[in-house]
Amino acid sequence: MQEIAPGIFRVPPVREPLSSDVFVVEGEKRFYVFDAGASDAAYEAIRSLPKPVWMILSHFHRDHIGNMERLSPERVLCGVRTRKYVESGTAVEEEIRLDDGVLLRVQPVVSPHAPGCVMMTVNDTYTFLGDAAYARPGEKQGEAKGLVNALKKLNTHYLIASHNPENPVEEKEAALRDIRQYFGI
Repeated sequence: MQEIAPGIFRVPPVREPLSSDVFVVEGEKRFYVFDAGASDAAYEAIRSLPKPVWMILSHFHRDHIGNMERLSPERVLCGVRTRKYVESGTAVEEEIRLDDGVLLRVQPVVSPHAPGCVMMTVNDTYTFLGDAAYARPGEKQGEAKGLVNALKKLNTHYLIASHNPENPVEEKEAALRDIRQYFGI
């Protein structure tokens, strides 16, 4: 795992099998894992965590939830649609705040990528988006505008998207500029 900030770690994405980034946040009592990925490396990293795990799933695509078939987290938080795929967990329909030495805000977010996405903000500094900002340019303009409006309102400094093989951490204003440009909004 790579440390991307104190107490925040990353298992990078891979192409074969397609697997999202997996982000791990260390709390005092447990680890909070954002997306399960689908690779063996992601599975081993999650399985080897020395404290109980709470899983936060960004959305239902296999590269983000594939390892759920072989993991047994203490708790799962996910969108309503994702819950149908993993057949367990708590559906996030409004913001859920968790305080475990780190403050986590898990909330639903409109997305042009997939219905029912969830994002997670850590200490009002880092917001994990999963694939919420991914779609083809020009498609789903309403959802893209909704996403931008929701992200503008967030009290956060950095946005972190999945599937970036280099550094996924981007300053909020720069990321919003990139998203608006990409979708032409």
